[in-house]
Amino acid sequence: MSAALWRGLAFVCPRCRGALAGVASGVECGGCGSFFPEEDGVLQLVAGSVGETAYDPGVLSALRQVEDRHFWFLGRRQVIVDAIRRAVPDGGRGGLFDIGPGSGGLLSFMAASGVRISGACDAHLESLRLVREQLDIPLVLVDEGRRPPLGPGHPLLGMFDVLEHLDEDADVLAGLHDALAPGGSLVMTVPAGPSLFSDIDRLAGHRRRYTREGLRRLLEQVGFRVRLLRYFMAVMVAPLAVSRRFGRILHPGAVHARRQAELRVVPGLNGGLRAVLALERVTARVVPLPFGSSLVAVAARSPR
Repeated sequence: MSAALWRGLAFVCPRCRGALAGVASGVECGGCGSFFPEEDGVLQLVAGSVGETAYDPGVLSALRQVEDRHFWFLGRRQVIVDAIRRAVPDGGRGGLFDIGPGSGGLLSFMAASGVRISGACDAHLESLRLVREQLDIPLVLVDEGRRPPLGPGHPLLGMFDVLEHLDEDADVLAGLHDALAPGGSLVMTVPAGPSLFSDIDRLAGHRRRYTREGLRRLLEQVGFRVRLLRYFMAVMVAPLAVSRRFGRILHPGAVHARRQAELRVVPGLNGGLRAVLALERVTARVVPLPFGSSLVAVAARSPR
């Protein structure tokens, strides 16, 4: 099936995966005849969400307020840009399309770091609104619980702390593999450490946490070649293990409060953890970390 180019990006019909054609104020499927409008600069490429809610969009504005200061977000964005520079052949200059951009701060940072951002899609308009406040890029509203309706030929896809929210993670990865151009790359992050899974993960809409070996198998079984796969946030493993186990015992009904506490920017402690994560990042370039509370991966589609 061919795909339409909407603002230079390839998409297919979310209902039948048929070819799309640009028409006045939107796109139309040549297979099933469905019309998808463009409204306020956002292509409404939706057919109807399925399954349970994967993410609470109500937290996005709160994340936007802290992500430019909180050590976890600042450390993660540096790890991601480092991974792109080290393992993506053109360093991201070919253009990254992001699936699930959240509150937009990461995309804004990547753009400022020299990664060209070609566009983004999300199942929540609030996410796209926050992205639009920071970047002038093509934005697409998609269904929750379905494969992103991406056509073939994308040089670089990003999915940052999204896969753990999805029921059919292998199916989604297979779709992303097919959407890449030959030799194209997927860069992604996921939470690590199944033993850390807790009621806070459930509140956040997580279905699972990953191991390095498990994520490698998942990527390889759908056809990816893994270029880089590393743990990071090793410093957070012990505090998370303690807080999530004993916090549940000491405060069984306060899961929302415990989640908010993890997002609090504490002066002094926040700066100290930023420094530790910077040292960890430098160390990991030489000696891979044996564990961590997160994983970063760069995986490629075969050049042929």
